[in-house]
Amino acid sequence: MTNYVKSTNFATKDNLASGDPLKIVKGTEINTEYDNIAIAVATKADVASPTFTGTVTIPTLALTNDLAVTDGGTGASTAANARTNLSAASSGANSDITSITGLTTALTVAQGGTGLATLTANNVVLGNGTSNVQFVAPSTSGNLLTSNGTTWTSTAPAASGVTSVATGNGLSGGTITSTGTLVVACPSFNSVGSYCMGSVLIITAMNSGDNRTAGGSNDQVQSSDTQLSFLTNNLSGTWKWMGANIPSACNPRVFGIFCRVS
Repeated sequence: MTNYVKSTNFATKDNLASGDPLKIVKGTEINTEYDNIAIAVATKADVASPTFTGTVTIPTLALTNDLAVTDGGTGASTAANARTNLSAASSGANSDITSITGLTTALTVAQGGTGLATLTANNVVLGNGTSNVQFVAPSTSGNLLTSNGTTWTSTAPAASGVTSVATGNGLSGGTITSTGTLVVACPSFNSVGSYCMGSVLIITAMNSGDNRTAGGSNDQVQSSDTQLSFLTNNLSGTWKWMGANIPSACNPRVFGIFCRVS
């Protein structure tokens, strides 16, 4: 960017005596002046939309009150459409905005705000679409933030672990609160969970873990002793074979341990 500087002082020629060759205005002098003017004009920035090159420096600007913006609905450019009273530090090129005053209405959710002037202390903030935010209070000590499928609530944690014991399969007991009793007893003979020495005259193959109903027919379980001194049909329910796999060849009678499962 170049400033215009005169090469010839034409006013001093008026004071020269007639006949002085310097009193004459030469075409080269005029030409030089026009060249100086052309260079200065060509290197100046335009008033509208200039394009700067090199290192550009500007003075420190002080932001004052009433920053005006254009209202997209009316096209009006007024301070009423802006956050007024904007003050900023002027300590350097990277000055921070230190305060915004004069905002009398809370920013809506659509504007990036909460829609509220204050937030309840220690509450959890919940989104509420485009409406003002909502809150969940802490409520009772130890509560958890729990979803009910629609929103969040402060509720006591669900009970965990064993809460009750059902009688059966050698167990007896009841509801467990802070303490409880769990009784494991040996089941009585012929009850669910009891064991016996049994016998089965198998017609089909018998595999470990197979179930057989009690009775006196083939493929049914009868109680027996280990010396084969007696077989009796005093069993009921369904029994699980606890032995190894036995094929059905020769229709063998199987003796072994059975557990009642139902």
